Amino acid sequence: MIFISKNIKYLVQKEGIGKDAFGKLFNLNRGTIGSYIEGKSNPKIETLQKITERYDILIDDIVNNDLSVGDTDKKRKTSLYDFSEEEIIKHLYTEDESLSKNPLLWMYLKMKFMDTRIKEEELKVKRLEEKIKKQEPKK
Repeated sequence: MIFISKNIKYLVQKEGIGKDAFGKLFNLNRGTIGSYIEGKSNPKIETLQKITERYDILIDDIVNNDLSVGDTDKKRKTSLYDFSEEEIIKHLYTEDESLSKNPLLWMYLKMKFMDTRIKEEELKVKRLEEKIKKQEPKK
């Protein structure tokens, strides 16, 4: 189901302004906003981009999700680096049956994460020490 008209109506109401004022935000007139809300027409991709930029949401969200029920993830996680170790471990433990049934495998995985975290922290400390040495006055 496409939610564009419902979501534009929701954003107008959420903003607490009329169709005129909402339209002005995107250089559109009241009639155009009305036709979007009524589902008679859909915004151009450029208009959708402007709307989603203003409200910090994804185009996919305004098209495919009902914004009024908070069905969006503003900063959708698309890379492994977007997740914390805790989120990854929790997901693996709850979603991967072999991990939840094998405590040794589970501990191994957890230790690998911790080892990586320790190495990253050691690198940070080393870089800071190098910066401090560069800034020390020469004798």
